[in-house]
Amino acid sequence: MSAGWRTRLPRVYDAFFRSFSRLRPAQEQAIPLVLQRRNLLLVAPTGSGKTEAVVAPLAEMAIDHPGTTFALYIAPTRALVNDLEVRLAERLDACGLRLAVRHGERKTVRGREAPAIILTTPESLEVMLSLQHDYVRDRLREVQAVVVDETHQFYGTPRGLQLYCLLERLKQYTGRPLQRICLSATVGEPELVAEFFRGSDAPLEVVSVPGARALEILLDQVTADSLDGLADAAAAWLLEILEDHRKVLVFANTRVQCDWLRWKLGERIKHVPVLLHYSSLHRNYREEVERTFRERSRAVCIATSTLELGIDIGDIDAVAMWGAPNTVTSFLQRLGRGNRRTETSIVYAACPAYYPSGEDADPDNHLLTFAALTSCAVKSELETRVLPHYHSVLAQQLLALCCHWGVVAPDGFQRVMARAPEFATTTTLASILDKLVDAKVLEHTQRHNLWRPTDKFHTWQALGMFWGNIPEQAEAVVLREGSGRLIPVAEIPRQYSLQLRAGDVVLVAGQPRLVLDVEPQNVRVLDLVTSEAELAQYRTPAEPIPARVAHEIAEVLTMPDAELARLPIRYSRWARERLQEWRATMQPRFAARQVVSKEPRGYWVTYTFAGTVANLLLTHWLRAQETRVLGHDAWRVWCADSPPLHALADCTPESLARLVRAEWRRFVTNLPLPPMFRHLPERLQREEVLSMLDLETSARLLRGLAESVDNSAGVVGQV
Repeated sequence: MSAGWRTRLPRVYDAFFRSFSRLRPAQEQAIPLVLQRRNLLLVAPTGSGKTEAVVAPLAEMAIDHPGTTFALYIAPTRALVNDLEVRLAERLDACGLRLAVRHGERKTVRGREAPAIILTTPESLEVMLSLQHDYVRDRLREVQAVVVDETHQFYGTPRGLQLYCLLERLKQYTGRPLQRICLSATVGEPELVAEFFRGSDAPLEVVSVPGARALEILLDQVTADSLDGLADAAAAWLLEILEDHRKVLVFANTRVQCDWLRWKLGERIKHVPVLLHYSSLHRNYREEVERTFRERSRAVCIATSTLELGIDIGDIDAVAMWGAPNTVTSFLQRLGRGNRRTETSIVYAACPAYYPSGEDADPDNHLLTFAALTSCAVKSELETRVLPHYHSVLAQQLLALCCHWGVVAPDGFQRVMARAPEFATTTTLASILDKLVDAKVLEHTQRHNLWRPTDKFHTWQALGMFWGNIPEQAEAVVLREGSGRLIPVAEIPRQYSLQLRAGDVVLVAGQPRLVLDVEPQNVRVLDLVTSEAELAQYRTPAEPIPARVAHEIAEVLTMPDAELARLPIRYSRWARERLQEWRATMQPRFAARQVVSKEPRGYWVTYTFAGTVANLLLTHWLRAQETRVLGHDAWRVWCADSPPLHALADCTPESLARLVRAEWRRFVTNLPLPPMFRHLPERLQREEVLSMLDLETSARLLRGLAESVDNSAGVVGQV
């Protein structure tokens, strides 16, 4: 079986595949296409060998181009770059090829020896293209192929648009077409993703490899009468999992939840290390956690989405989720991390009663969301994404080009972009440059119609302010007193750190810490054993629950019993009874197309199943109609008054846009906006936000509510 592949990969086969009896399906399908220099989007499950499927043939071709950098491999995080280096460096070295790393924490692209492949991130590629010494940029001129890993992390985001621009600029710099290879385990609309990342090169061929492993979701509530009781119940839940599994990865949706779980579980579970992993923990802390979890025979690691990606933390026996994630993509990424050596992915899904703040966590909502996510996963139906007009990214690109050339002009951006974004018109680019003049970052020379850097520009450059498009948040470093030295453990928002005072006790990095001193850049702390601690405050907006997931909740509530029974979910008694109660309540309402209910407590509920964004817009629209809105989630809106939904028949994208402008500050505060957003002209700020909200889809969903009201038998009475 291997003889044919050895013939195709004669110089690299042993380094990559000698220990395997046969290639995996993703590898069998991708390797011939890569060797043929075809552009490719490979969609295959986590653990299916995607990385080797493309790096092995690229290495085979790189051997024929000695002394040059043949390929770039772009990953979304530094941690994933570091992990890929560990996985690939020895194999490439066995092929006589050098691997280099370039990101903000490590730089091994140095000297005159050209690495065959460079592992990097979009932000570091920006620096290499714009600022680096000639010998580094000369390496980029030689590049013939680019791999984009975890493509779903980029598509539809500001970083994705930046990467699109970078690949177009790289193509212009090399003077040749690029072989473009994209990898992902979870892409909702592969044809659209492939079209976006092709840029001005040949189309990407989509290769989708279905997952072979079965899925088993064990769904239960974790509840108690108090937070301390909830901590006891969480420990009992986890200990039960540990009776059958040695290595457990627990996902939570926020850093605060992770900190609280690590604190409370660490106090109650002593025979197994309980570890913590999320993005704002210090790099040394994260790497020690990864090493410990990989090497220990028994361990628990609590993480946010940072470990959804393919970082090697060893074999994981089971995945647990503390609360339902918001998207199908995240759900699939999480369940794909466990049980890779078996035919079944086992997931323990917990519906917690409270948040760490003590607020009601609405376990019924988690129950229905878990069921909806499972249903979507079984159907292979993922959420779709829009492609917003990120004018902020255009501003960032103009500043990066100015750094490279020393001057910039609107047509300069378009000259380096064989296929510029359609919204990047000359008029738009000029208005961005003029706004940067108002901010005293650039100055305009009328004679040559060029924009030049100012002293403020160079200050921004020194601070690294225009290399990336990750939403901006100034951080303060938390330094722990230990062994006569200060040890960095995490970063917290500087705005929050400046509220702290010496003597405060705050929960950071899964441990109560006594604040000793607060400075603008640092917070000095001492570990403390205590039962009370303030929760750190992070301002990262939660990812909205898409309409696809909210609609699937309606499907779960109405699908026939036989179809529901086919979902791979094992319900606890509580979960089964609550789901049956919800179905018994909602099915008559669906049959009568009744979307509004007056509940026994006196408030009114509108069942929209429209997603977070549409319900947020509906909330503001109802308030504009002087309706008292009590709250909303992804599939319901609660009001103190009967909502006048019939008026939504006239809902249009334009009317929603007026609503957003009237509530501008509230919307802007709750969106993850790139750093350059605040330096855009007001008109472009509005265009960017409105495009992110996808008002066309929301208007259609809200008009559907009005039609349901018009066609229904009336409002449901009290139940």
